[in-house]
Amino acid sequence: MSTGQDDSGNDVNDDSSGGGGGGKAFKFTIVDGKVTEIFEVKDGVAEPKPIDDDGSESYTVENGVVVRTEKNAFGTEITRYTDSDGNGLYSRISESWQGSDDSPGPHFRHDGDLSYLSTVGDDSMAVRAGEDCSGGQGADDFYIREAGDLRIGDFKSSEDNHIIFDTGFGLASKEELQGYVTGVQYNGDDLVVTFVNNVATITLVGVGADVSWDDVQVLS
Repeated sequence: MSTGQDDSGNDVNDDSSGGGGGGKAFKFTIVDGKVTEIFEVKDGVAEPKPIDDDGSESYTVENGVVVRTEKNAFGTEITRYTDSDGNGLYSRISESWQGSDDSPGPHFRHDGDLSYLSTVGDDSMAVRAGEDCSGGQGADDFYIREAGDLRIGDFKSSEDNHIIFDTGFGLASKEELQGYVTGVQYNGDDLVVTFVNNVATITLVGVGADVSWDDVQVLS
């Protein structure tokens, strides 16, 4: 684990350097302040990733932070990456979404940044498929925006943590959400929630019995 700072100068813990710790790592070739090549690093192997040349995807470098902007029919997604320990590997630190009012969807309700790295304070965390999400200390909110196999590593109801479904497709209530749940079971101290047609699972690692529907919020 390495320690760095986010864009606001807060201390953060980064488990994803080198592609380990359940996160993703990236390499960027930067020439004259511009990103010319991208590689995703997994298990020590760097695989090239194309940059869309149709104008929908762009990269800039701001004070050492790589900023990816992707535009589509639904709006604009902005992702930020940093090399916190100077080893040439970048990790995602935050994402934000700017929706288009006349788009068919999704229309996310939370309009602030979502973080990939925890701090010692209260965090709004992005939960992504294939990556372990950990909020650290504080009253953390874990935002679910996609289907997939999702894992939350340190959910604590006693610290006023919440799991927030911000799907963008009009999910109206916890009661409606419960209608899509087809299984709830414990695997040791891990709670695994399965959704209809196995479209998604959410695993709360080590949570024991310290969780209830009171810890869930639905935004959209």
